[in-house]
Amino acid sequence: MKLLSICRPHAPGHRTLVRTSATLASSVALLALSGCLESQADLQLPGYIEADVTAVASPVSGTMAQMTVKEGQTVQPGDKLYVLESQQEQARLAEAQARKDQADAQSKNLSKGARQAELESLRAKLRYTKVQLAQAESNLKKSESLLKKNFISEAQVETDRTNVSLAQAQVEDARAALRAAKAGARTDEQAAAAAQAAAAQAGVAQVEWLLQQKQVTAPVSGVVQELYIRQGEFATAGSTTLTILHTGSLRVRFFVPNDLRPQFMPGAAVNVVISGCDKPASARITRVSARPEYTQPMMFSQELRDRLSFLTEARLETPNGCTAPPGTPVGVKVAAKVDTPAPKAS
Repeated sequence: MKLLSICRPHAPGHRTLVRTSATLASSVALLALSGCLESQADLQLPGYIEADVTAVASPVSGTMAQMTVKEGQTVQPGDKLYVLESQQEQARLAEAQARKDQADAQSKNLSKGARQAELESLRAKLRYTKVQLAQAESNLKKSESLLKKNFISEAQVETDRTNVSLAQAQVEDARAALRAAKAGARTDEQAAAAAQAAAAQAGVAQVEWLLQQKQVTAPVSGVVQELYIRQGEFATAGSTTLTILHTGSLRVRFFVPNDLRPQFMPGAAVNVVISGCDKPASARITRVSARPEYTQPMMFSQELRDRLSFLTEARLETPNGCTAPPGTPVGVKVAAKVDTPAPKAS
């Protein structure tokens, strides 16, 4: 790659500009401005390729049971990436489901009335108390008739009257028991059972969510760049398991000298030379830094202004049959100057 050389007749001697950029490896890009050339057709601005990368972290801890992707494989959002071992969670889910079924059955049972056999028993008890009441009333009538003839004492009549009252109370008690059996459990008991069923359902949902975290899917579309955890290894929660290089996120970062900045404005198309590629790749500038890099806050002379450079980014279109991974050094071609002929004297 040729270093950028710009014609400056008044520039004294050899001059070197060292620029430091925030590359992936925090490397130093050296741009030398020297000599005097008549054409810029073969000049290139040094730069490197960068891309957006998503680090996929394990949401929960577990042993890697199955890695379903390989490095270099293209994935789409929702594609399964890997599965963590989940035998313990499966057992917890079965336990939670059993508790839910038990709570549901209890709530359903309390919301219904008594069983048919129980209802028949209560009805028979009611019929029995009615018979006892009828017998007590009959005995009271006889006693009252005999009292008028002075065949029995007043105490005997009072005893029969008490028996009638007791029989009436037994009838009312049997009727209340039958009504309660038909209505089911009390309202507060039913509410407590319903709350237990809801809590059991929440327990099932919690374990199901944990099981879902054991199966990790791709959050973005792109290419699997690197695997950090292999099958059989233990992945801790929050640790990066793999990285995905975003599709269509390749871009070129390079520095443009101050006097060439007008040629590299946002929207301008540039040609990028990549080692090993037969033809330059095309790119379009998306961003130019608003501030010059590594300069002193002072009033600049013409010579100092020539040393300023601006960080520039351009979205890269990868050429057919040529790969350009992030970190690849490239050169951005500088368009040749076109000399405008001086107007002829009339």
